[in-house]
Amino acid sequence: MKQKVLVGLLCNNLNPANYYNVDQHLAIDIIKFRPDGIDWSEKKIRGIILENGRWKWAVTCFPDAVYNRCYTSSMATTKGLEKVIGQGKVFNGFTQFNKYTVFSILKPSKLGHLMIPTHLYNTKTLLNMLSEGPVLIKPAWGTMGHDVYRFTLEDNEYKVYSETLSPMITFKTADELVSYIDNEIKPKNYIIQPFITFASAAGHVFDMRQLVQKNQYGVWDVTAGLSRLCFTNCFVTNTAYDVRPINKVLDNTEFKPSITDEMRQISIQVAELLENNLCPLGEISVDFGITSNGRLWIIEINGRPQKHLFNRIDNGIFKQAVIVPLRYAAHLGGNYPSFQRATYRISTRAHYSLKPKLLGKQLRN
Repeated sequence: MKQKVLVGLLCNNLNPANYYNVDQHLAIDIIKFRPDGIDWSEKKIRGIILENGRWKWAVTCFPDAVYNRCYTSSMATTKGLEKVIGQGKVFNGFTQFNKYTVFSILKPSKLGHLMIPTHLYNTKTLLNMLSEGPVLIKPAWGTMGHDVYRFTLEDNEYKVYSETLSPMITFKTADELVSYIDNEIKPKNYIIQPFITFASAAGHVFDMRQLVQKNQYGVWDVTAGLSRLCFTNCFVTNTAYDVRPINKVLDNTEFKPSITDEMRQISIQVAELLENNLCPLGEISVDFGITSNGRLWIIEINGRPQKHLFNRIDNGIFKQAVIVPLRYAAHLGGNYPSFQRATYRISTRAHYSLKPKLLGKQLRN
């Protein structure tokens, strides 16, 4: 009988996730755990384990491979795990990418022409760029599309936009604008970019996302793609009114379907470059925009892609997006360290360090 690989899902919560029960033939066990469920001295993991389609409390040995699902910019926990289970056995060491750091990595590469010019926010840069056209500012760290602002200088008036193309406030002077930004937006750790008007389909601005994952052979590939369409009069696609297959969106435009092949190749190159410069990775997503003249731009790169969006297109695609990282984890954990092959045991609630009421509530959901 084939020995199973113990795959760890390092997460921010212990909510049972039934969508991981998607491939009964994959020779793995899954332990979902939080950073505070790691017993470093005893080399044990406390969390919930998927057994016969149900999640149960468990105490296990350290996993053979770990798939980091925490949304964090720190590598403290993942580096600690790697010291125990082996170098390269933890992927997506951190998942909250800094947009300016990503720009700095990709700009000098052969993909540099696809990168939207990006600067750390400061008042001088803002005013200089506004004299040339509309400007966008947003947090350098991901906020799911929140706190994104557009600014224009039109007819000697400074206008501020949030999500929609209708100004929410207007100022007569640059000093008033700067004072508003400093006091209301508080742009510490923000970046600034020229605002690019992307193409629309039936009046809805859209972007195109490529989900890039390592497969069971440890090779980067694009698992799936989708397009998010803005609400009418909006410019932020994160709050999408609809999610569709890319080809269905492109059918309503003048762009050639072959653009998807180009995005696919670019996305794989992005993944390779970021992994070489950031940390071991197993999946990212790359968001593209396209202008009316057919020019592609990389809008953003996500270190923890939201897979539930693919469920809005096709449940089969969603399942594939979920299973591919597990297969990669099984590939990483294929060399079994002898000390880890101890049989796991199912724990009782008393064995766990968190509050019993909280745990019971989570398991009932």
